[in-house]
Amino acid sequence: MKVAYFGTYEKNYSRNIIFIEALRAVGIDVIEINEEVKEKDAKRYGKINSLIILAFKFFFAYLKLLFKLIGLKKVDGLFIGYPSHLDVIFFYPLIKLKGLKIFFNPLVSLYDTFVIDRKLFKETSLISKIIFYIDKISFKLPHTIFIDTKAHRDYLADIFNLSKDKFIIVPVGATDEFYRKVTVPKKNEFTVLYVGKYIPLHSVETIVYSAEILKTSGIRFLLVGKGQDYEKIRRIVKEKNIDNISFIDWLDRDKLSLEIASSHIVLGIFRKDGKAMRVVPNKVYDAIAGSAVVVTERSPAVLEFFNEDEIFLVEPEEPEDLADKILFIRNNYETALKVAQKGKEKLLNIASKRTIGYIIKDAIIHSENKKFVS
Repeated sequence: MKVAYFGTYEKNYSRNIIFIEALRAVGIDVIEINEEVKEKDAKRYGKINSLIILAFKFFFAYLKLLFKLIGLKKVDGLFIGYPSHLDVIFFYPLIKLKGLKIFFNPLVSLYDTFVIDRKLFKETSLISKIIFYIDKISFKLPHTIFIDTKAHRDYLADIFNLSKDKFIIVPVGATDEFYRKVTVPKKNEFTVLYVGKYIPLHSVETIVYSAEILKTSGIRFLLVGKGQDYEKIRRIVKEKNIDNISFIDWLDRDKLSLEIASSHIVLGIFRKDGKAMRVVPNKVYDAIAGSAVVVTERSPAVLEFFNEDEIFLVEPEEPEDLADKILFIRNNYETALKVAQKGKEKLLNIASKRTIGYIIKDAIIHSENKKFVS
């Protein structure tokens, strides 16, 4: 069996890496056809210039992909990865003409991410409506859509009026860097690690206010990353003089796996509504793969895969609950490590590369019995 993984997808994004490696792990030949488009820094080049540069990059990327698609020999399916919603729409006519099925791996809805969750555009604005219809069309055209949770599937099926049968649930999983056994000692001070892009989904404020509650406890918080709410978080920390928080801008996967191993607790997400209820993010799987003691919010999405014997759960946007859980873990750390081990065993059972690979392979095989969506 042979497939093409095609488009402007982010080559080094975990979801794409895991899908490609999972397919190969179960004996599927994967041809990678990638022309990644990277956005220029708007602060350096200016917003308008950045958009113009981006448009030219897409034009030349699509031109290259068009010729590669024309020359593509027979494959059993064509995968379009994250984030390539426009690729689905642009290349659909030629893909259909070649008689290929589209297997779309979007990970998220653009509308849900940028309009509903991050609130970068007003819901009534023209740009929001354009994003909505890009989503709607890109989800309608593929033969099969791979999504991460049932809760996410149900939301997308409802908002875009799609059949649930169009979706295949594939948990996010973790890349190899986090599964590797890392032998580093724990930090001297009891350390709670957060890694993320400071987007509303994560509710970093919940973490910061928990750190404030625990200021005199001897527990330190290390926050890794930057993003939308970063300056706001730094301002809160400064104004409230929360001196048990440290910041690092970013770490690559290898260094991050070391940080996970040396920290005592790794945090997930804590927002109480919207997208946060529907997803289990990469960082939660990465931390579990690294045998970390993980604390994240109680949500329908996380409960699809893990129970409270395998991961520590708290009520969303409740700093006191999070602080209490952190104190409990510190005071019962050997018990917490046993919970972490059960979590890793569950992860290996539901989201190893081979498990994910067989889910995808089965979807390709059974696609022969499904009508192609036009």
